Amino acid sequence: GLNHGQGVHAWMHPPVHRILGWATKPSSLSLSRDVWRLNQLKIITNEEIYMKGKPALSDQATLDRFPTLIDASLINKNNQKIGIIADFIFEPYSGNILYYLVSRSNPKIPGTSRWRLSIDKIIDQQPGLVISNCLNLDDIPLIKSSLRQDFLKNSRKWKEEFKIISSKVNTRLEGWLEEPSWY
Repeated sequence: GLNHGQGVHAWMHPPVHRILGWATKPSSLSLSRDVWRLNQLKIITNEEIYMKGKPALSDQATLDRFPTLIDASLINKNNQKIGIIADFIFEPYSGNILYYLVSRSNPKIPGTSRWRLSIDKIIDQQPGLVISNCLNLDDIPLIKSSLRQDFLKNSRKWKEEFKIISSKVNTRLEGWLEEPSWY
């Protein structure tokens, strides 16, 4: 029944893609962090997580030493940055990460698109860096598109449709112009 604040850090074991817990920030003025183990998780809703038991106390400097792939750069097989690991989806009871959510730019900007990076697309990982066998974000499925991404996708579709219609009109017009005159 107590509010322990917003989740600020994922506690994970990157080599096996597993979440072990997370840390919350009790208040904006506090320097301490509450650290929760995965087995303390009882219920996850759209906006809240309900935990059982007491958290361990820590600080941000200690949490910064924990390995995590959140905010890591996603590198393609040509060693070019194509995105940032923004979040992950996991099984609540085992902690196994099912897939990562990738953002093209700053993941903290609301309304940005998210792509689904499956574990099998990851070749290697290091602190702050995830290397994938993809060439670009179009190689992985889009989960949540932004208004900009929807517009780009629709404009490509409209452009193709316009080309098809234009081609049909040109064919009919050429056929009409080539018909002999009956005067």
